[in-house]
Amino acid sequence: MNEPTRFPWWIPTGGLLLAALYLPTLATPFDFIDDGNLVYSATPGLGLAGHVELWWEKVQANYEHLGPFRPTLWVHWQLQANLLGGDAFAWRVQRFLWCTLAATMLLWLFRELKIHPVAALLAGALAMWAPFRNEVWTSLTLAEGVAMPYAFFALVAARKASTSPRPLKWEIASALGVFVALGCKNTFAVLVPAQIVLRMWPDGLTLREAWKQNGWRSLALGATLVMPAIHFVYFKMHWHPGQYETHPASFAQFVRIANSLKGGMSLDFMAGGIVLAGICLWRARRQFGEPSRVSGRVMAALFLLLGGVVMYLPMDMMAGRYAMPAAWGLDILFAMLLSSLVAVPLTVWKKAAFAGVCTGLAIVAIANVGRQEKFAARSKMLWEAVHYVEATAPPDTRIAWLSGDSLKGGLNVEEGIHFQWHLYHRGHGDVKIGLFDETGQPLDRVEIPRLTGEPQFALVGKVAEKSVDWEPERSFATAYWLGRKRYDCLLSRKRPGGFVSSFVAPDR
Repeated sequence: MNEPTRFPWWIPTGGLLLAALYLPTLATPFDFIDDGNLVYSATPGLGLAGHVELWWEKVQANYEHLGPFRPTLWVHWQLQANLLGGDAFAWRVQRFLWCTLAATMLLWLFRELKIHPVAALLAGALAMWAPFRNEVWTSLTLAEGVAMPYAFFALVAARKASTSPRPLKWEIASALGVFVALGCKNTFAVLVPAQIVLRMWPDGLTLREAWKQNGWRSLALGATLVMPAIHFVYFKMHWHPGQYETHPASFAQFVRIANSLKGGMSLDFMAGGIVLAGICLWRARRQFGEPSRVSGRVMAALFLLLGGVVMYLPMDMMAGRYAMPAAWGLDILFAMLLSSLVAVPLTVWKKAAFAGVCTGLAIVAIANVGRQEKFAARSKMLWEAVHYVEATAPPDTRIAWLSGDSLKGGLNVEEGIHFQWHLYHRGHGDVKIGLFDETGQPLDRVEIPRLTGEPQFALVGKVAEKSVDWEPERSFATAYWLGRKRYDCLLSRKRPGGFVSSFVAPDR
């Protein structure tokens, strides 16, 4: 009989299969979220010292403008910009490979937590495919996606250290993984309690025994928290307008977080399978005898969940990516549930549970691809507008960007900012974008200044009515969801004496 390999083949293969759902992103152009700024940061001709100096300037500027301290993230952005240039396909390939690495690290973590391979693949699919979380892979630069491989590896190394006869190398690796993840985003401080528990508490020991054997040594992993603690104190002492704000914890924010976790686990699609799995395990409980004691892996999952919730309570907003790292705790618990389900005898309930889980995952996959298509369609529409403006706009053209509710077809302010940056980095910096709200009032943003003169053109989403003060120049549209939905916007030329404020939404 062949000896098992040191690193099972199913882990890298499974990582590639899980990432394969994102193959459609390879055809997606740059977006208008972060790409308008970050993908053009190449600085050819600088030596190593010059690159380091420029990197530190960007880290400092990022803190001064917004407040976060993200040195690791800026290393990634600057390195990618210099290696990949303005090639959207190259950036997409790199992001796909990074997604594969993240999925592989997640499956490795499940293996170290003694999750059955089938359960690991199913739970990994939910973690990587949930549409509410997939923005970290459809976008090219989000911190959660950059940090994910480091974060999962840190937990893997902590678990390896708990059982290794030579734990020091794994402890160092785990600490470095968390340190690098913290350099992407301070919210990954949530990893540290889970990391400590995994290092301290291997299977087969009570909590008392685990503490006696590994307690003080495990706590040394908490040293990485010094960095986010210093940043938080400095940030609070030197806060100024324009930087992120913290708020008192509120029930409204807790509800937002709960809804984000619901979305992050795709409970609309997965609840049936999860309930059936729970019923199956409850009916088969006699097969397992007395309930097992709480283990280190359960405690680690709970620390990730509770820590992730607490971390975002001082905010007044949520996004899909903010469900992480709390959702990772739920991913571990879900994987443990499925692993227990694999172990029970085959019954009608077990078949029904796996049918429910697999059906839910199939719907999750379809929804994910649909969201990818929607994201790509939005970018393609805006790129059509960029290319037309590049080809036809006279020198020193001024364009009013009429922003509105993007959920209703409007153009949002951030897209206008990145539209300007795409033009600038492609050699059309003389074309100026001015930001206006949907009533035509100018908006003040630090990213781009107000127009110095009256706009000659306007870009507006489909929510705007036709105006007597503007005549249509060119419309841009892209369809998605098999042509059932579409994005469109309109470039208009100002008539003599016309007013920007003549654009109004039809529902007002």
